[in-house]
Amino acid sequence: MTDLDAASGDRESAPRGLRSSVALDFRESTWWQRGLLVATVVWIAYEWTAGNETLTPWLLVSVIDNTSGWSSIVLTALVGFGFTTAQQLTSGFMTSAGFSAFPRTAASAWSMLRSRLDPVPGRWTSMGWLARGLMVFALGTTAVVLIQIAVTGEVGVRRHRRTVVEAAVLCGVLVGALGAIVATSAWIGRRVEWLEPGTEWLLRVLSNPLFWIGVLICLLLASRLRRRSPTAA
Repeated sequence: MTDLDAASGDRESAPRGLRSSVALDFRESTWWQRGLLVATVVWIAYEWTAGNETLTPWLLVSVIDNTSGWSSIVLTALVGFGFTTAQQLTSGFMTSAGFSAFPRTAASAWSMLRSRLDPVPGRWTSMGWLARGLMVFALGTTAVVLIQIAVTGEVGVRRHRRTVVEAAVLCGVLVGALGAIVATSAWIGRRVEWLEPGTEWLLRVLSNPLFWIGVLICLLLASRLRRRSPTAA
């Protein structure tokens, strides 16, 4: 059992525990500390819900929709890599500072995350690159940092900065590669006469932010219903 496990208590009450922990930490903090706490919570919400999974695809499809030819493939890969890497670096360093400054919130967030992990991943440095890629792509650097704090017992931005950088760049490479694959598929669809109308229609739909807002709302509602169903039963 890690220090975060011991502090978090019963994992079944993690969602309520996270809100109460954040509220208590907020009341006990100075104004600048509150800003860090709010930023940490925002990143948790963004990465652990469907926020990231809707914003990034919309951005990449928008690039594809507004470009053509080989430049579309290259630009989509570059935008996917650059946007994701910057986003994950910000997330990793921000939450690393936040989890170090607010151990109560970190413990509750760990309880919430651990309920989704079976088994719990080990140290970043002891994992292969495939396992690292799967972890950061699925969970983001916010979760990577929290896992490393739990398994190593070490806190602080400096302690985990190499992990954050490696995870962010790796995630950027994966998203950039996937973006290039999608852009290549769109390029082929535009060059095949009978596929072109359907390809253009699909790109118009997927590049519309309203579509992704609808997807986000549906995913959030589905998640809320799943959490309520055991209680209703």
